[in-house]
Formats: sequence, structure tokens, C-alpha cells
Amino acid sequence: MADDQQKRNFNGGLVHGTFLSASIRLADVDLILPAFVSSIADSKFLIALLPSIYLSAGNLPQTLFANFVEPHSKKKPFLFFAIYTRVLLWFIIGITVMVFGMSMPIMILSLLFASLLIYSMTGSLGGVAYTDIIGKTIERTSRAKFYATKQALGSLLAFASGFLVRYILSDSFFYAFPRNYAVLFLLSALALLIGVTGFYMIKEPTSVGAKRTRFKHYFPGILQILRQDRELRVFLLVRILAGFHIMIIPYYIVFFKEEVGIASGLIGIYLAARVVGGALSNLAWMRIAANDANLVILICLFMAAVTPLIAVFITPLNPLYFSIVFILAGSGMNARQVGFNTQLLELAPAEKRPTYRGIMGTAIALTAPLPFLAGAIIEMFSFQAAFFFTAVLMFVGVIGLGIAMLKNHFA
Repeated sequence: MADDQQKRNFNGGLVHGTFLSASIRLADVDLILPAFVSSIADSKFLIALLPSIYLSAGNLPQTLFANFVEPHSKKKPFLFFAIYTRVLLWFIIGITVMVFGMSMPIMILSLLFASLLIYSMTGSLGGVAYTDIIGKTIERTSRAKFYATKQALGSLLAFASGFLVRYILSDSFFYAFPRNYAVLFLLSALALLIGVTGFYMIKEPTSVGAKRTRFKHYFPGILQILRQDRELRVFLLVRILAGFHIMIIPYYIVFFKEEVGIASGLIGIYLAARVVGGALSNLAWMRIAANDANLVILICLFMAAVTPLIAVFITPLNPLYFSIVFILAGSGMNARQVGFNTQLLELAPAEKRPTYRGIMGTAIALTAPLPFLAGAIIEMFSFQAAFFFTAVLMFVGVIGLGIAMLKNHFA
């Protein structure tokens, strides 16, 4: 592939990733949506349902979608379908909240959760196509740089989005609750619509599509891959373990709201803090992942272990100091993205990228019920108990992965 086109592909991927990051932050499933839902209904079940839908519908169907997408010589049409569907969903829910306000709260919540379900499923389809497109259009030596740069640029725009969120959710904004959230949903749709232009810049080469496997043979084939690829098995186990930290992230903002009674305007500050944490750490993740993506994953697990402990002990301080929790969470989340995505492309044979992406998606989906576990621990015991439980599991992961890396090093 010519250098000019390679650069165009690289930049196109960055345009999409940057505005996708802003879109996600403006309707953040860990901060914005929990705050919105908790303002309508005092229910830990509904809070837990948000990340559970996002994880399960966003990942579980990927194994099925992979068998459908893989035979096609070009994958961009699937990605465009996913993006435009997601744009439409946020426009619909934003306009609905703007028009009806809180006059029909059950309808608003039902629409929100239904939209999140469809949004996540189309993202699952798009994710399978995206992995193969990036694998075909970004050179192997540039992938770690691509993922880290994408995270860094996305973090910069998301950082600005955090201050925008702070203003929109403050008392000085023109619209009060819930129409201020409607503005966020509409802006999220707009950012995603801008981001889709990046994929018009990418020239996807035509590849020889694999013959579609009949489902009665497809799933036994996946089991065979898992039996034969030990590195993939270890990779998946670590990715599932990392999901135990994901289960607790939506509860940080709820914890600070209930334990300290933070002002709504601080949500934007925390969002910006999380973005800063991710942005400042990206250069390190890029350099480390270029040599050893597993080391980035190890650091990710360690950060996931210490973050909930800090959340417990920081509450006596000024609420602005709570930003430390979100800085660490953002850094750890970006480490997870760079580390796992880079390592997946290292493990996956070129002709099986969608299948490997689907397998990882299914593994991630197995963690979908975990927010309910966190909610149950919180209801039965306390926020602190759930945070300590998560920290212990993450430290177990650090020790396990560290031992595996040492064995591979000296093998």
C-alpha cells in the first residue's frame, strides 16, 4: 500500500476515533447515564442494568456477527450501518426527552434502555468489521501507535467535552433537568455523525472472503481454536478478570453522590479528569505496547486494583480531590484499550481477525452480569465492601499475569 494512502488510512481512523470518543463521553455509560437514571429512579438494579446491557449486547453477538461478516471482501458497509443507526438512536432519545421532559418517566427510561440495547448491538457488529478494517489498512508496525494516538486525540476532545458537560449540567445552563441531558444526547449524536467522515477517508483493500461456515460447524471450529491456541486462552482469561473492575466503575459517581452529596456540576469535572488520566498516559501505553502489549495489560490490572481503594479513603477530603479516582480510572481504561486491542491483532491470523474479535467479544460479554454482583454487594453490605472485593480480585490478576509473563520470558 502506498505511503500516502497508508497515511490517509491512519488519519481517517484517527478522525473517527477522536469524535467517537467525544460522542461516548457526552453520553457516558459510567457517568452521564447513571447520573441521569439515578435522578429519575432510586434503583441500584437500573444502574447495574446500564453497563450490563452495554457489555452483553455490545460483545456477546460478535461471535455470530463474525461468521456473517468474515466472508465479505469489504467490511465498511457493516461499519457504516452501525454508525448511522447509533446516530439515529441518540437523536431520537434526545428529541424525546426534550419534548416530553419528565411528564412520562417510565417511557423515557424504557426508551433509554431499549436504545442502549440496540446501540450496543450495532456497536457489536461495527466492532467486528472495524477490527478487520484496521488490520487491513494500518501496517503492523503502526498499530500500537495508532491505538495510542487515537486514544490521546480522543481524550483531548473528550476533555473539552467534560467542561461542556459541566456547563450543561450546571444551574446556569438554559435548560434544567432533564432537558439538559437531552442536549448531551443530541450532541453525542452530532459528534458521532462527524466522526463517520473518517471512514470515508479510508481505502479498504478488497480481500478474499472466507467461505461462510455453517453454524453447526462454526462453533465447534471456535472450540478447536481455543483448544489449539494457548496464548488466546490466557488472553481471554485475563480479559474476563479485567471485567471485574469494569463492574465497579459506574458506582463511583453514585458512591460520591450518596456518601458526600456532590453537586451535579462536578460530574463534568470528573469526566474531564478521567479524560486527562487517559490522555496523559497514552504516550506511555503506546511505547510499552509496541514492545510488549502484555505489560500494558499488567499495569492496567494494577491500576484497577488501587483505584477502588483510593475511592474508599479519599471521601473525607474536598470533593475536587475525588478527581484522582477518575484520573486513575481513565488511565487504566485507556491502558486496557491499547493493551488488549494491540495484543489481539498480534494473536489473530489475518484471515481470522473477525472470528478472534468475536471470541474476545463473547468473553467480555461474560462479565455483563458483574455490575449486578457489585450492586448486590452494595445493597447487602456497602459500597466499601464492593470496592475492597474488586481490589482483591485485581491484585490476584496482577500476580497471575506477572507469573505467566515471567514463565514466558524464561521459557
